[in-house]
This record gives sequence, structure tokens and C-alpha cells, in this order.
Amino acid sequence: MSKFFLVLLLLSSFVFTAQNRLPQIKDGAFLFTFKDQSYVISGDSIYSNSKKTGWKGHEHHLSINDLVFFQDKTNGYLMHNSGGVIYKFDGTNFNRVDDSFEFYTQYQSFPFLYRGAVHNFGGYGLFTFKNIITYFNESKKETELVQVETPLSKNPTGRKKMFAQLEGDQLYIGSGFGYNTEIKNGNRQSQIINDYWVFDLTKRTWKKLGEGLPYMKDDTYHLIYDFNGKTLVLTTENVFTVDIKNNKVEFYDNANDDLLKSNKKEGDRYLITYNPSQKGFYFILNKPNLENKLVFIPTQDFIGLPTRSESLYSEDNYSGIYYLVGIVLLVVVVMFLIFRKKNTFQKIGSKRKQIDSILNEEESQIFNLIFERHPNFIPFPELMDVFESHLSYDSRKKKLRASLYQIEDKIRGVLKSKNKIFIERKNKEDLRIKEIKIS
Repeated sequence: MSKFFLVLLLLSSFVFTAQNRLPQIKDGAFLFTFKDQSYVISGDSIYSNSKKTGWKGHEHHLSINDLVFFQDKTNGYLMHNSGGVIYKFDGTNFNRVDDSFEFYTQYQSFPFLYRGAVHNFGGYGLFTFKNIITYFNESKKETELVQVETPLSKNPTGRKKMFAQLEGDQLYIGSGFGYNTEIKNGNRQSQIINDYWVFDLTKRTWKKLGEGLPYMKDDTYHLIYDFNGKTLVLTTENVFTVDIKNNKVEFYDNANDDLLKSNKKEGDRYLITYNPSQKGFYFILNKPNLENKLVFIPTQDFIGLPTRSESLYSEDNYSGIYYLVGIVLLVVVVMFLIFRKKNTFQKIGSKRKQIDSILNEEESQIFNLIFERHPNFIPFPELMDVFESHLSYDSRKKKLRASLYQIEDKIRGVLKSKNKIFIERKNKEDLRIKEIKIS
């Protein structure tokens, strides 16, 4: 018996007994998980098996058939794959919340809920890959553009099917499919883009994190967002999880490749959903010449455990250069401050407390007046006002001269210097008046 049929036999053991009551899976079917329950949309009906008593369905009344589902801890939303049309899901019914239309501009984007509002990054449409962020304005019932503060030249290039995750106020995006705008004629051939970015949703600014390795050859990979807080990537060559915030990629080398190959695809999208509460995946299997079958596979039987890990991207070289330049400048500034030659005023300032402690009251008042007037001269008459007013002019002048000698002598002692502390000159307007300042 071939390995393929052994896999199918294993899968059959996981099929719920009630599945034979599920109508045939039609083209355009869609699987998603909301909270602890998984759902199947097929034709005009939606089915669930929350009570595990069999799949039960009812009409969904949706006006769209190209779907993407996303949720937070409270709410679930179903959106047209290109944006525009949005339904809110309560676990049973869909309620349309927009007053818009199918945009056809953001196919295979990353939709997410931030502060209760629907947001959407990137995607492809109208012949261009997008790097925009849109949000749904619930009061207007319309989608609007998030204004970005970062210059356009420092924004990530447009892409679809990108690695992505939301952590608090930070939106992380990584490898996706788009145009390489760094090469000549890069917009003629789309390819995998391997750089990583973070967008601050409060400051509305982009920052590049670094460059990564190419983990996919083309755009035939499938992404399951929020797989235990990470992005699960399914390719024919590799199965791995991506954690952009923590710069880590983990590979599942023992994943069941035959099971992945037998999964039914709609276009380039696998018909699969991850149910974290049940710790496994719902698949729609594509069995040749047989009806499509819905099965549940535990995570352990599908991808197993991670076998190896490595850094997802190397840090942006420019950030390292900026850091090094900053360190060099800091060292230069510190060395300048340490070794620069101080003038007399700066030396006095650094020893001010020690100088004040050895001056008497009159000397201290005189010195304060001179110090505070720096770098300007102060006339002798202003300094003489420190002494008793009943003394004659000549007596106060003699006492000032004696005090200046004492102050200068004491400062020289503290500074251990023989240089002059003060500079004297005659007032330019009245030559009879002398004035003084610190050298």
C-alpha cells in the first residue's frame, strides 16, 4: 500500500461520524475559526459542529464569495478578499456593517483589529502592490486611509501575502510577494521581498528592522495568521513559523508533506483552518474521483514539533552604523569636556563652594557681585556699598582695595595658581571711576 493511501487511511480515523450529513463541499468553500469553534461556508450555507453532535447549517445571506476572516478576543469579521465589504460575525449570523463596495485593490492583504477597528495592510489590486494601511470608520461605514508620518522614501515596498503579526501598538510585517524597487525594471517581474518592518500605530511611523533570507520560491505558499501568536507558513518545501517581533523562525522538518499535498486548494489558497482550542486543523481533502471530505487533524499529526530555529532577519546595517557613530561622537564630547582648558571663571565656578567657605561676610558679598556680573565689569562704587554708609568715601575705598587683595589671594590658594584673578580698568565714560571683573 502506497504512502499516500496510508495517509488517507489515517485521515479517515479523524473524520467526525456526523460528517456524512454534511452536504458536498462545493467550489468556493471557505473554512474559518471563531473563538473555540470552526465553520465551513459552502454554497449558500454556513455549517458548524460546536456541540459535536453533527454538522448543522443554515443560510448565511452573504453577498460575497471571495472571503477572508479575522478576529480579536471579542469580535470576528468576514471581509471581501480585496477589501470594502465587511460583515461582523456573532458566532451564528453575519451582519453587514459597511456602506461600501468591493474594492478590488487589496487582495491577499493582512487584515487585523486594532482598538476594535478593522485595519488592513498591503495587498494587490489594479496592477499594483500596496504598502498602505486602511481602516474602517464605523461611524461613516466607510474605509479610510491611515495617514503615515514617515517619508514615502522610508516606507516598505508594497507586497501581498506577507508575514505579519500585531503586538500591542506595533504592526510587524515581513516577507511577501511584490516588486523589487531597488533594481532596474523591478516592476516588470514580481518576486519575493525579504525585508522586515515595524509600524508604530500610535506615532504612525515606519522603522526598518532588517533583511531576511528567501524561504519561498514563489507565491504558492499559504499563511495562517495568529498561530499561537505567530504566522504559520505552509509551502511544498518547508513548514515553519515566523515570529517577527522576536526575530525567530522555527522549522517543522517532520511535517506531513503528503497530507499537505492532499489538501484541496482554491486558487493559491489552501482550504484549512487552525482551531487553537481543539489544538488541531480542519482540512478539506481533495480526493481524486471522490467527494471532498472534511477532516480534523491534531497539530501533532500534521506538523509535529519544531526541529530547529534561527534568526529571521539580520538587523538593519544602517542602525548599526548610526549606533557606532553615536558612540564615537559621545566619546569625542566626553574627551573634549575632560581635557579642554578651562578659563579662570570656569575654574572658579568649579571650586565655588570651597572659595565661599573661606571668605568672610564682606568678602563674600563683594565676590558675589563680581561673579554675578561676569563677563561684564562692575564699578568700584557699587562694590563700596557693601560697607557701612557712615564711613567716608576714602575709607570705603581703602577697605574695598584691602578686601579685593584678600579675595584674590584666597582664590589663588584654592586654585593653586599665581595668575591674576581680576582685571581692572578705568570706566570709559568717567575715567575717575575704576571697575573690575574676573579674568
